[in-house]
Amino acid sequence: MDGVAMGGSIAGPYGAAAGLVLGVFYGLATADSHYAQLNAQIQTEQAKDKELEAQIEREIERQRELEAQLGKTADPPRQTTGAIQVAQKAAQEKETEPRADDKKAEPAALASLSKRELPPAQPASPFKNIEVRDINGDGIPDLWIYHNPLRPGEIVRQEEDTDGDGMVDTWSYFNNGSLVRREVDSRKRGSPDTVYLYDREKIVREERDENGDGQTSFRAYYQNGRLARVEKDLDRDGKMDLWTYYDTTGEGELVAKEERDLNGDGAADLWSHYESGRLVRRDVSAAGLEILSKQDEIPALRLEPETPRHPGS
Repeated sequence: MDGVAMGGSIAGPYGAAAGLVLGVFYGLATADSHYAQLNAQIQTEQAKDKELEAQIEREIERQRELEAQLGKTADPPRQTTGAIQVAQKAAQEKETEPRADDKKAEPAALASLSKRELPPAQPASPFKNIEVRDINGDGIPDLWIYHNPLRPGEIVRQEEDTDGDGMVDTWSYFNNGSLVRREVDSRKRGSPDTVYLYDREKIVREERDENGDGQTSFRAYYQNGRLARVEKDLDRDGKMDLWTYYDTTGEGELVAKEERDLNGDGAADLWSHYESGRLVRRDVSAAGLEILSKQDEIPALRLEPETPRHPGS
């Protein structure tokens, strides 16, 4: 356009045409140098970008080497944060430099820094509330002791394999560290069939499911740790029909009296009295006498009481 204006002012329309041609040739000649200068400036910026990326990679590698030297005692999140700060500072310095175009630096290098961040490790629990023991020394655990997590020295439950068959057969429960209940699987069916109840470490009651039907068929009561009374369901109808009382004043477990419900109405019909553990007298009600008169139609009466198999207190 400068050539057209100049040629038109000098030689009129013909001068303007000549100026246009000359201007085109001049523009082509000078454009190459202009774009060459622009490309050179762009390449310079790209070289700076590459150098920045190289610095960032070297910083990351330095941080990795430092982590390897420090081992587990190092603080990975803090070191990674330091690398990110270095990269951000270099990026800010780079953005303040004059640029030839509006091309933005690729964010891939900076984005890759975040992948080194690690979550803080969870602290290991300082206390385990389960203690495992091998009582019989065969190399297989047979006793599991559960402690109160709030009071590590206090036992709340124990599970035990007493016969070494690999299955728990005894469960013990504690309150404030004292034994209050023990359950035993005496039939090896996987569930308890005998229950012992304690008060102040002394047994107070024993219950058994002797028939495996889920109902208590045997119940024993204790006084000061000594057997005082036994109740038993002989006909398996779910009701107790035999009551045996023991002498708690003498030595040993001596029977003092026995009561029997013969007709299943819940009341005693036959009373047996003992001295020093020996039967000395029997009393019978009218209903009981009628039943006893038909002894050939009913099972024979058991005269010897059964002794419970309670564990030590």
